[in-house]
Amino acid sequence: MRSRKIIGLTSAFAALLLLTQSCKKDYGYSFEDGYSKTEVVDTFGNQDLDTSKYKVDRTQFNLARVFPGLVAISEPRIKNTKVTLDFDFVYANNANLRISVPPQGWFSTGMYAPAGELIQIDVPAGEYGMIAQIGAWDDDLTSLTTKLRAPVIYTRHNLAPGKNLIRNLYGGQVYIIPPRALGRKIDFYFTGTVKSPDFVLGETTDEEWKAMIAKTTVPFFELRGKRIIFTLPISRLAKFPIASPTALMQTWDEQILHCYWEWYGLSENAADARDLNPMLPWRIVHDIQPSVGTQHSGYPVVAIANDNYFAQAVTLSGVIGQNWGTYHELGHNMQMNNTWSFDGNGEVSNNIFSLMVTKYHGYKHSNYKRMMTAALAFVTPTGTKSYANASEDAKLGMFIQLMERYGYSFITYLATEARHARFTSNNNQDKIDFFYERLSEFAKTDMEPFLTKWGITVSAVSKAKILAKYPLLTETVWLSNPS
Repeated sequence: MRSRKIIGLTSAFAALLLLTQSCKKDYGYSFEDGYSKTEVVDTFGNQDLDTSKYKVDRTQFNLARVFPGLVAISEPRIKNTKVTLDFDFVYANNANLRISVPPQGWFSTGMYAPAGELIQIDVPAGEYGMIAQIGAWDDDLTSLTTKLRAPVIYTRHNLAPGKNLIRNLYGGQVYIIPPRALGRKIDFYFTGTVKSPDFVLGETTDEEWKAMIAKTTVPFFELRGKRIIFTLPISRLAKFPIASPTALMQTWDEQILHCYWEWYGLSENAADARDLNPMLPWRIVHDIQPSVGTQHSGYPVVAIANDNYFAQAVTLSGVIGQNWGTYHELGHNMQMNNTWSFDGNGEVSNNIFSLMVTKYHGYKHSNYKRMMTAALAFVTPTGTKSYANASEDAKLGMFIQLMERYGYSFITYLATEARHARFTSNNNQDKIDFFYERLSEFAKTDMEPFLTKWGITVSAVSKAKILAKYPLLTETVWLSNPS
């Protein structure tokens, strides 16, 4: 392997936050029958490592101590413990959903691999294609100039039937990723791991979880609901204790169900496969340094591990209130950029979910007034306008005007029609026309005057189609101020 220069940081972590760029390591195994013929050698790049269960590779302990943290020697290591995972699910078929990032299949095992220690995963005979992932922090920081942790700290390993011996030099939660939905449960056996102090909605009581947290030395834990999972640092619980993880995760699940899936016209028992709600949960992972900004979308959503984002995750009042950041990134995952979210809506059509959450709970978001002030300042002056030049607040004001005048179910209709459309949009004009036609159909009115006031130009073809069906808008909806 190439050696890399280690750069010292001047920060609160001065002595610990060492910056490195390390080569990705391959901990994979290739055994004919899934069993090692020996337990002597573990291949690590060009270096042979002893696979003795009692030997720990401490070469990255300094960096692992910085992030994600080390597990104490006193933490009980598990031996031959069964974990049953249910792979009877429906993958989110993005060809049907047509959203930016559908939920994916990381299955939490409740196991944590201590840094540098060899763990063993036994896979049943005949089960191929499984992947074990150690570490939830899959952002690659290699391209960043300043790094607060090692660039790559998660690893993936192909599993074969039988005994699989693997290690990760930084440690982390252990996940199993199946190749597809298998329609059955599978038993895995773990040795050398420790118990991750996770709360699992419907399985763990509040008291059981608090007892686990009180005695664990594992640095991260998971809050697992049916529709969303958080991977969080235990250290911040001292400042933000969770009174009832049951109530918290029930509330999170409710928001995802009603304000994301159902609002988009999806359900778990839909007759049309295009309208099936994904059975896999979103994931939000807290990292010391996201690869982009302080938070970014994806699977998982990654947020910087600070007080602000921790509070957004665990404060019950925030889940139903002004939780803009978390809903913002999940909204990016839900964007339908290949059908109706036309240019200028990159940081707009994702934010409507925050508005929907407050609407669902019967009040207006605290940002309403600011958005509507910006909206009216944009549309009131005469002259030629371009939607692209409007501020994000103003554009959200446009969505507020439409949703408050014609109903929030307009988004349900729009998203459903986008999924059911025979073709996706070829260009930006197609997206504008799709939005215009669906809006007009929903309002039963030709909405071209409204869009024109907002600097959005529809095509002559779409205009002729809609004008033949619906009366022209005469109400000055663009001047409405729901705040």
